[in-house]
Amino acid sequence: MNKKNLIIGLLLVAALGGFLKKDFLFEQGKKMLFGPQKFQENTLSIVLNTPETGLSPFSVNLNDALRTANIYQGLVAFDKNLKIVPSLAVSWGNLDPLTWEFKLRQGVFFHDRSPFTAQNVIASFNEARETAGSEVAGYLKGIREIQALGDHYLKIITEKQDPLLLSKLARFMVGRPGNIGTGPYKVLNWEKGARLTLTAFAEYWGKQPAYKNVEYAVMANKTQRKTDFENGKTDILVAVPRDQALDLPREQLKTSYSLEVNFLMFNLQDPLMARREIREAVRTIFDPARIEEIGNFFVRQATQFVAPGVYGYNPDIPPFEFNEEERADALFGNRLEKLGFDYLETYRTLAEYLGQQLRKAGFSIALHALTPEALISKIKSGDSTLFLIGWQAEDGDAGGFLDAFIHSAGEFNNGRYTNPDVDKMIEESRVEMDPKKRLKLLQEIMLKVDDDLIGIPLFESSRLYAVKKNIEWEPRLDGLVLASEVK
Repeated sequence: MNKKNLIIGLLLVAALGGFLKKDFLFEQGKKMLFGPQKFQENTLSIVLNTPETGLSPFSVNLNDALRTANIYQGLVAFDKNLKIVPSLAVSWGNLDPLTWEFKLRQGVFFHDRSPFTAQNVIASFNEARETAGSEVAGYLKGIREIQALGDHYLKIITEKQDPLLLSKLARFMVGRPGNIGTGPYKVLNWEKGARLTLTAFAEYWGKQPAYKNVEYAVMANKTQRKTDFENGKTDILVAVPRDQALDLPREQLKTSYSLEVNFLMFNLQDPLMARREIREAVRTIFDPARIEEIGNFFVRQATQFVAPGVYGYNPDIPPFEFNEEERADALFGNRLEKLGFDYLETYRTLAEYLGQQLRKAGFSIALHALTPEALISKIKSGDSTLFLIGWQAEDGDAGGFLDAFIHSAGEFNNGRYTNPDVDKMIEESRVEMDPKKRLKLLQEIMLKVDDDLIGIPLFESSRLYAVKKNIEWEPRLDGLVLASEVK
């Protein structure tokens, strides 16, 4: 008899004898599987600069998910590198292109100690789609129906072939009313907008975390955040400002590239930007080293519109090259061409450098610093000739960017760039279920977009964290700070 069988046998005998309570059996089984749990005595302190909007399992806002991902779980999850891994589902597969079957994990309990079953998934699914303001509803709209095939089997039927279903399901959390989930931590106390205290859930189905108690606190004053960290009051400081990061000990600073690429995009319907020789010249006038310096060296040059680690990234695309020696000081002779340049207010220093380089090339530049809402509105209306913006592939897939910016009917394209062949390839990628074929298709699209020179990928931004010396933790690509991953 192996160790696993021995554990099951001992628990079964005890249960039949009626001598032990369920909670005791559960704990003894976990101790035999994982060993006795020894929690860190102190409370893990994680400090953020922005309050949460709530603890809803249906929010996909990263700032909310930083907290709620400790409480709730989905059928599947992203690991640190955005690979899909099992969570409340242990396995899955396609019965046909529209039908998926999921086998659910057994022995899972909610924080109120009620058992997790397929019916809980269906209830959360219905609530997520019907609740006003549910952010996850958009990820679920392609699902026609979810059926329970017993307590621990599910069938999901989609409206059409969806190769991104698992990535979408990783955003869908299962919960019960009252901020009750199945995660490694349950809510102990919540002061909305100020402090969330969590405690380890004894009946959690997986390995217990290192810290029994965790506190996610909000501190708006960046100077106070830095002071508290330096005085040892904070274990992990999230969203460290770049200027303050330079003052922290390098060994205590953690950097993670955020899958967000910032880029310039041309309006190819504009007579000036429609000229390829103009776009080719513009691509040579920006110095990547200077851009990295402006970003305090916490950014790196991008080669394309999606970052390394994103599904669809093409490693064969080279970065643009700065060539000041060959750059003409006046591309247009004695006539300055007028050009409007739109950007977010927060990118003022970078925009001023880019504008300076454009002026040297012979443009008469009008810089427009805009709010996010105003910039998006101007892009959607097609009124922006040249704009600077960033896109973050939160689901680790290039499809979202291609749908929004590249397809001729895209939300942020609006006919600015049109290529029937590229449109067709994007549409094929939306339904291609073979991962290898789809990857090849996405990479071909990225290469074609680069060849068409529709814009200039500038840099990939990063997230910065400060971590106390005795804390073991590494950042994730998705930006989550999960207490269960801290040692």
